[in-house]
Amino acid sequence: MYLALGIIFLIVSLLMSAIIVYTAVHSVKSGGGLITKKNMFYLAPAFLIIYLMYITAGAYNGERFDFFYCFSLIGTVLDAFKFDVNTDLLSPLCQAYPIFYADFVLAFLIAVVTAILSVASFFSRRISNYFTVRIRLRKNCDIVVGDSECAVNYAAHTQNCVLLGADVSNLRYSDLIRRGVPVLKVPFKTKPLSRKLKNGGYNVIVFRDGKIAYTKVIEIFSALDNGNRIYLEANQPEMKILREKFLTKADKISNIWLTGFSKYELMARRFVVDYPVTKYIPRSFFNDNFTLKNGKRINIVFIGFGKVNYQLFRLCAMQFQFAQQIDGKLASKPVNYHIYDNRDTSLHNEFFSRILYEFDEEFKDCDFPKPEKICELKIHPLDINSVDAKKDFKSLVTQDSFTYFIVSLDSDLEDASYAQTVRRLFDGNDNYRIFVRAKNENGEKLNEINDCITYFGEEKNLYSHENIVNDDLTELAQRINLLYNNISNPPEWLRELKSNKDLTAEEQEKILNEKLADPRNREFMLESWTALPYIEQASNLYHALNLPYKLNLMGFDMVKKSGENDNGISEAEFNERYINSGRETGYGDYSFFFKNESGNVLAYIEHLRWNALYILYDYKQMKKNCITVVEKQDDNGNVSRMMPHKNIRQKQHACLTTYYGLSELIAYKYEKLYRGEILNEADYKDNARLQELSKIYAYDYMDLDRLYSEITAMRYKLVDNNLR
Repeated sequence: MYLALGIIFLIVSLLMSAIIVYTAVHSVKSGGGLITKKNMFYLAPAFLIIYLMYITAGAYNGERFDFFYCFSLIGTVLDAFKFDVNTDLLSPLCQAYPIFYADFVLAFLIAVVTAILSVASFFSRRISNYFTVRIRLRKNCDIVVGDSECAVNYAAHTQNCVLLGADVSNLRYSDLIRRGVPVLKVPFKTKPLSRKLKNGGYNVIVFRDGKIAYTKVIEIFSALDNGNRIYLEANQPEMKILREKFLTKADKISNIWLTGFSKYELMARRFVVDYPVTKYIPRSFFNDNFTLKNGKRINIVFIGFGKVNYQLFRLCAMQFQFAQQIDGKLASKPVNYHIYDNRDTSLHNEFFSRILYEFDEEFKDCDFPKPEKICELKIHPLDINSVDAKKDFKSLVTQDSFTYFIVSLDSDLEDASYAQTVRRLFDGNDNYRIFVRAKNENGEKLNEINDCITYFGEEKNLYSHENIVNDDLTELAQRINLLYNNISNPPEWLRELKSNKDLTAEEQEKILNEKLADPRNREFMLESWTALPYIEQASNLYHALNLPYKLNLMGFDMVKKSGENDNGISEAEFNERYINSGRETGYGDYSFFFKNESGNVLAYIEHLRWNALYILYDYKQMKKNCITVVEKQDDNGNVSRMMPHKNIRQKQHACLTTYYGLSELIAYKYEKLYRGEILNEADYKDNARLQELSKIYAYDYMDLDRLYSEITAMRYKLVDNNLR
């Protein structure tokens, strides 16, 4: 009988062990963790197994079973959970039936393991948080500062992130780690932080709702001097003040990398990248060289003009530029913007003033041709539910016009409802697209395939590592700055890379990728980017953000690669649409810049985009009398003469003219630099001086020539968008 009981106890113990292991593994795989309060459920069966074994041993020893003996065994069993075993009671049975050695050893292991796990479950989240924080700090994680709604949401949804909660209470600390937010609880002072953040190289993110003094954040993390990068939720004027306050203190604060981000700016950037208007305009609207056909119009209608549409208007006006052909020459074809809002305060802002008044005032007396209008702007102080508003909307959607409607009112339901109202106006005509701002806090699946209504701006997707820290197109702008701008004291590897003229664009990108795998070189790229004047940062950034717009104009989409062998169209296929005869001769024919090939159209549009950016940043055209000859001597004593045509401090730039007007700037500089020489454009190929000055044109083309290799180097592929 005792042998049979020994076998039964062994089977039950093995079965229980298997159940514990299975549930533990399943809990870990499902993200529940190894140490949970569910482990306490195993205490009762573990207790019962050992109790029954002690009863069996007592029966074998001939003990008298009464209430007091059975009750005393409870204490004996509990001692087993404290690693104390009654060997006098167990030894006779085990010696007679050795199988009970295995039974008792296995049962005691179950008891000990369940006891340890059960006790640890009371402290499991704190233990898990301790190790999670330290592991992530070793991986140069994001550190989001302050216990605020935005900070907690960011930390909860970002894989490699830690919340720095200096002043959180113990109750709040427990609540945060219960929600799965890794918390580093340490005083917000330099010395305590320096002990915890020894590795350095962290992305320090501060949200506005954290109500933490930005100056304090900058001073503390800059004092750590270990290569941290600081991202502040701040608008442009705020960032300008912070930069002037701290970046000029070179003797006090070094190794500081400081940038800003804005919720609505991030939303607008995401919009122009994901939904450029060229993605939806029918191909029948365009000529073969991507100019708009005469008589075709593009409209963008903003319904409601709060913070969201304000930023969207600013980005769209900068990014969405078109060209047309008039009498054999390229000409601007401005987008028509219509603003609908009946709130007076929403219809007065610096951008409207800049476009409708200041532009004409500041460019009415130019030495070079006046730049083209950024856009056509019409403001409608109407109730959007009025009959006049509905009539206007319907008149904007025709066979010869394509119209974007962007709806951003007071709530998701109101926005969605009004979008349906607008859609009902256009039965039988699909030359329109409706975009609806939706916070979508409940995570609904809103967008449907082949639906003319698109929802955008989900807040949970805005504040992400990819948008704030690691945006691919921002990195592309930083790479462009590294390769093609003048950087003082570049490292030897960069100097060699830029000086090697025999490298193809693909070879150059491959070498750059290898170099940027070194954290020190990547840090240099970021420092070089930070050192740029703010307008040049913006110029490079918005140039990169404009890539999807240009590519969709050509009929291509940018798609993230899923693997090494996931390839899109070939470069040869790309070049079937990007026609550029100038690069075959190394831009040795000056007349090429004034042709109407698709490459010329893209460069023309790029100049329109650049003009719009600088005009909206309050730049004016530089006068001829401000463009003077300057002599510069290098380290070898060689003297060179040049004529700078921009003044960032005074916000002046001579290139703020038409595309064709740039040739007048080139001619003026040639006349002043080389007095007595006759400018003969026919001799351009053999005139190194004219070629140097004409880089004003050539730079845009050389940049377009790199387009395919740069995109593929950023792990994207190009696919045909198959637009009708």
